[in-house]
Amino acid sequence: MLFLIKLTITPVLVALMSLVARRWGPTWGGLLIGLPWMTGPILFFLGLEYGEGYAARTSVGILIGAIGIGAYIVAYVYTARVASWPISLLASSIAYAITGYLISGNDFSPWLAALCGAASLISAHLIVPKVVDSGGLRFLPWWDIPMRMLATAVLVGVITVSAEVLGPELSGIVASYPVILAIIGVFTHSQWGWTALAQLARGVAISLTSFVAFFLVVALTAEAVGLIWAFVLAVLAALTTSAAVLFSTTNRQKRTRPREAPKTAQ
Repeated sequence: MLFLIKLTITPVLVALMSLVARRWGPTWGGLLIGLPWMTGPILFFLGLEYGEGYAARTSVGILIGAIGIGAYIVAYVYTARVASWPISLLASSIAYAITGYLISGNDFSPWLAALCGAASLISAHLIVPKVVDSGGLRFLPWWDIPMRMLATAVLVGVITVSAEVLGPELSGIVASYPVILAIIGVFTHSQWGWTALAQLARGVAISLTSFVAFFLVVALTAEAVGLIWAFVLAVLAALTTSAAVLFSTTNRQKRTRPREAPKTAQ
């Protein structure tokens, strides 16, 4: 059942976020991608099956995985400046895997894992060059959305099979592989170019701080207050963080938007 849910929900989310990026530009698409659309529901069902302790430990693994997402973003964007999407995807996946492998054996507390994850994501946001958003309403061929959904389903299947044979921490790292970012990033890169990709990546990196807030709350509260209340508190924390990011981004865009020249009297 869990596998079917992942195969159903995640491709639909990719389709919806792709349409958002097409309509309002890659910045807003990136901001939406950062919410725990896929990993959150998956962890909830795992917690129902294996208990609150498993959910708390896996949340720490997911927070550690956020460190690798920062490495993934930087590796993809900078490789994409000089290479096509297959090479960029390979380089970023290798960066994610190496980062995850190097840190997986360490004993992270929830707070330390969250701090390192947030620091990695904020660093990625600052490292990725700031570029001008070329706007929304980009052309998409008729096969684009179905192909994105199919690619997402295949990737989810591969990750699910891999995660099932690992322990809680490694399972969290594998489950944190940025599936939605990978699919939308590849299509954005191949169709709209590096500039749109960089704009998307910056939005994702800063938006993923809400992802960190969500799983930090689950890790801290799941065993104390129970799974359902832990997720209620985590959703509130994620939405509050996301609202703060959206408010900051909107205000910054308003400040940097060029003002119209005053009209002179005729």
